Order: sequence, then structure tokens, then C-alpha cells
Amino acid sequence: MIIEEYDVKNLDCASCSAKIETEIGKLPEVNNAHLDFINKRLIVQYNDKVEMPLERLNAIAGKIEPGVLLTPSGSNESDKEAKPWFVVIAVLILCVSMFIGGKASVAFGFLAYAIASHRIIRTAFKELISRQLFAEHFLMTIATFGALYLGEYTEATAVMILFEAGQYLEGKAINRSRGMVKAMLSLKPEYAHLKVTSEVKEVKLSEVKKGASILVYAGERIPLDGVVTKGESTVDTSSLSGEAEPVLVIPGSHVYAGFMNGNAVLEMEVSSNEAESMISRILTLIENASAKKSITEKFITRFARYYTPAVVGAAVLVYLIPLLLGFPGAVWFKRALVFLIVSCPCALVISIPLSYYIGIGLAAKRGIIFKGSTYLDVLRKVHALVFDKTGTLTTGELRVSRLLTAEGIRNEELSGVLYTCEYTSSHPFAKAIKTSYSGEFNPADLQAYSEYPGKGVLLQYKNDRLIAGSEAFLRSFGFISFANAGNQSAVHAVKNDIYLGCITFDDEVKPRFKESLTLLRHYGVKHISMLSGDRQQKAEQVANELGLDSFYAGLLPEQKLEKLEEIIARTDGKVAYCGDGLNDAPVLARADVGIAMGKIGSQASIESADVVLLNDRPEQLVSAFLISHKINRLVWQNICIALGVKVLVMSTGLAGISGLWEAIIADVGVTLLVIFHSLRIMNNPGTSIHK
Repeated sequence: MIIEEYDVKNLDCASCSAKIETEIGKLPEVNNAHLDFINKRLIVQYNDKVEMPLERLNAIAGKIEPGVLLTPSGSNESDKEAKPWFVVIAVLILCVSMFIGGKASVAFGFLAYAIASHRIIRTAFKELISRQLFAEHFLMTIATFGALYLGEYTEATAVMILFEAGQYLEGKAINRSRGMVKAMLSLKPEYAHLKVTSEVKEVKLSEVKKGASILVYAGERIPLDGVVTKGESTVDTSSLSGEAEPVLVIPGSHVYAGFMNGNAVLEMEVSSNEAESMISRILTLIENASAKKSITEKFITRFARYYTPAVVGAAVLVYLIPLLLGFPGAVWFKRALVFLIVSCPCALVISIPLSYYIGIGLAAKRGIIFKGSTYLDVLRKVHALVFDKTGTLTTGELRVSRLLTAEGIRNEELSGVLYTCEYTSSHPFAKAIKTSYSGEFNPADLQAYSEYPGKGVLLQYKNDRLIAGSEAFLRSFGFISFANAGNQSAVHAVKNDIYLGCITFDDEVKPRFKESLTLLRHYGVKHISMLSGDRQQKAEQVANELGLDSFYAGLLPEQKLEKLEEIIARTDGKVAYCGDGLNDAPVLARADVGIAMGKIGSQASIESADVVLLNDRPEQLVSAFLISHKINRLVWQNICIALGVKVLVMSTGLAGISGLWEAIIADVGVTLLVIFHSLRIMNNPGTSIHK
């Protein structure tokens, strides 16, 4: 499978972009195609390598929308932005024609029409040649020709003037929305201060290699991921995580591209190149999110294919039926022209993806990464929310609380065996043990090692047979007597078939999680459950503290998947699973929406889930649900506005109340209205969970 990306130039028609996407997707060598009208980008997934595909792609695009040009991504070929100065001239001539009489008025009116419409008519002629009879420019030309035939020079010219002005303003509005979202996400500087021996050079990020030493001055954004080697400062992580509280960094601290350095110079060693940096991966996810379309977007795309032919057909009937019944043809011909002008579905085709695009950008500003509008849409339909425990509901920062030794066993012997057993593991229990204790471990002395996920480890180290794991794991080896760990999580240890004791851990529930779960119930979540590999008593304690509806304890990774299947089977609605993204990949993938509460820097979180919460706090989960609901309301408001105004104008046009002026406003004006209505949420997002 080969994926190629192209820039799209001179594409002004949102409805045409959907047609181009569909036609390219039908090519035998193409597996999938996505044309992002807002960002003017085409992504094509080929089945195999294709020689010189641009010629075929441009032929398809040019046939549907004459003048469209596809170029390789990143090419320097600029998009033509022709400012319609001729419209001003047409307006002046039209005004003159309205103040003079006789044949001169007709001549000036026709001249104004010719100036205002020359570009549209030229495009319409190309559409006629390529047999695009339902294309916007062609239908607009037919409608205004009809108005000229009826002697309505002023209305015909005004329609063309308003259409051209509307197209220009529409492009400006879309560019503004794109610019506002990109400004929210402009987190990466273009240059880095590279330290070379005794001097510092300013170089492009692409020239900085892993292991290089760079300086970050106070007030600058950190350009690349790395580790601080000199200096102490505070960094603002809000651009990535949405968390405003400054974070202290010292030598040894990991920092990521996009962080804002505070009040001191930092020297750091680069750990990733530009393409691999955390912010680059996040921005790539956001840019590609439009490819995963929501159900509403897919429906509107299909609806648009039938809307225009249906309205054009209605226009023909509006003229023919009264004519056959003996009514005046000129009257009903003019009313039919109203239908032709409002037959373009651009207001719908633009506003829906734009609304989702803005929603994804707003979420990213708050440290919430949606990997597609489909997940932004599905989240509001979630009725059951299932959580992992450790690292999700609880802090995951386990601390050793007690050493419980068997009779005659010293604390040092127990901690030493546990350190050896857990040395190569990345499990939270292992990390806590290695943080609390130290010991010696020589890989050459490790003769055999077996790890049983969710259970424990068995190894032969030097001449000793060591076992560490859960109580159930040790029972499988015949041990029946254990130290009493109460309701705390514990790891038990055995050396040469002698039980040594256990070590217990504390893990606290994250602050404000209970309040966040209460708020989530207001957003349609009816059942909240927990799947945990921890022991029954500890899981029950957490479930009672948070007021969960149900919980399941002592589960192995594959058993979590089985329990999730049971929850999905009995839930009326969508099911979301929220985990830390480290060991829950199968469950995250199976849920309707997989949500990873992974801190910045967790590659597993970013790769495995549909939604990523970068600051790892419960408030972000509530914000994700809130944004999902607000964007859904915005989408349906835009649909109602666009269709409502068009239906109203068609109805009043049928009754003879609305004319061509109102029709062009219902077409271009409504498109602008829904665009600015979508932009409004960026200025007043209202996504605080306290509102």
C-alpha cells in the first residue's frame, strides 16, 4: 500500500471537491482517496506503485471543476487568488444603467452583466463541454440567461455580482478558519540554537540530529524533544496538554517540542529529529483527522449528490406544470429560475466538515487529540464508559508501603529477590520496587526467564530459582500460606521453593475524578464500570470511593476483552474504554471509542487510542464529551440554517414572493452565514467544565 499526498490549487466549489474525491476513489489502482476541501489537500492510497499518476488525477479534477490543479505536496506552485476587481466596475455600470432610460439603460445593463459574469460563463462553458450539467457555474449561467430573456437585466447582473463577491468572501472566510486553527496549533519554531564547540549557530530544525546539543533561551518555545543537561527553569506545557500550571525542569528532565521555556536558559540534548518529535506526531494526527469522516459528513456528501438534480428537476416541473395548465409561461419561468440558483449544496458541504475541523482544533488546544471527526461524533453517543484502574482512575504512581516477611526472613533478602525479579520489567509494580530499593543485577548470570503477563515472573538467576507475582500465581506452584496484605496490592516472592513474604503498594485515586464522573452522567453516560487486574478488595475500595456502577477484579489482559464484550452486548448505545494506553491496546481497539489517558511523551497512548488526553487529568475527559456535544449542536444548527433558508426561498419563490435576489442570498449568503456561525465557536468556545 502506497500513500501519496497532493496540494489542490484553484478549487472553489465544495460540492465539486466531493465529486472529485468520489471519482478518484473509483480508479482501479486506488484503494482510498480523501480530498480535504478546507486544507486543499488530497491523500490517495494506492494499491501499488503507480507511474505518473498526476496526469490522470488532474484529468479527473479538471473535468469536474475546470482550472483545478493537483501538485505534489509541498510544491512551490502557488494557488491563484484572483481578486474580483471587475465586480466593482460592474456595480458602477449597473448603477448608471438604473439612472438612465431607454436603450442606453439596456446597453449599460447588458455591459454590466457581461463584465460581472465573464469568468462564470467561461467556467460554465468548460463544464458544458465536460458534461457537468449540474455544476454550480453552469446552472447559475442558465438561470441568469433566463433572466436576460425576460428582460431582467438588473436582477441577472446583480445575481452574478453577488455570486462573485460571495465566492471571494467565502474563500476568505475559509482561509481565516484555517489560519485560526493553525495559529492555535503553531507550537513549533522553525529554527534551533545549535551548540557547536564554542559557538552557537541558528539552524533549521531539519538540520539538527539526535544527540546534538541545543540552547533554548528564556521566552522561547522548545524546538525538539530532548533531555535537559544544564540549567533550571519552569516550562509552560499548556500548548500541548492544556494544563496552565508551570512545570519545573532540571538536568535529567524530559522536555518536548512546543513547551514554552520560562525564565532561564536551558541546554538540552536532542532525543528525536523534527519528524519524530512529539508535536510533529500530534500535528500529523490532527491534520489527518479529516480523513476519518463522521456519519453526518458521509450522509451530507451522499445527500449533496442527489440534492442538486432533485432541485433542478423541481425547477423544470415548476415551469412545465403551470404552463400545461394554461398559466402564463413568463411568470412561472422566472419562478423556476429561483430553484436553479438555490440548487447548489455548497453551504452544507462546507459547513459540516468545517465544524468538525474547528472542533478538533479546539480540542487539541486543550490537550485532547481526536484522530477523526467520527470519534468526535461518536463520543456524544456513549452510554457506557469503562475504565482501567491503575494509571487511569488512580495516579498509577505506586509507592511501596510495607515489606511483610515470612518467619526467619530478613527484609534485605526479600527486597533483593524482588529487585532481581523485577529488574527487566516495565510493570508499575516493578518501577515502584526499583525506585524504592537498589541491588545488583548482572545479565550474564540470568540463565532462564519467563514472564506471565498479569501474573508474575519465573527465573533462574545464578544458582537460584526465583518466583515473584500474585498470590494466585504462587498458588499454581503449590504454595498455600501467604503474608496477609489486607486490601492492598501485593507482589509475593519465592527463593528456591521457600516463601519469603510480600511487598505492598499504595495507589491513590486521582483528584477530582468523582466530580468528573458526576458531570459525565449529565452528558448521557448511564453506566460506569471498571476492569482491573488488581485484587478484589483493592478494586472494590476504588469502585466504592468513586461510586461506580460495577467493577471486575483480578482480570488478565484477555479477560478484560471478554468483559468488555459482555458490556457492549448489554449496552444500548456506544461504549468507550478509557485506559493508560500501555497494556490496553486490544480493549482500546475493540471499544467504539478508545480513550487513552496518557501523559505527554507516551508513544503507546498516542498510537493505540482514538482519543488521547495529554494531561492525564479527569477534567480533560469531561471537556472531550462537552466539545463533542457542542460540535454536534453546531453541525445540526448549520444543517437547519442551510436547508431551512433554501426551502423557505424555494417556497416563497413558488408563491411569487421571492425573486432572484433572494435566491442568490439563499445560496451564497447562507454559505457565508454557516461559515461565520462555525467560526463563532472559536471566539466563544465555552468548553470549560465549570460552565
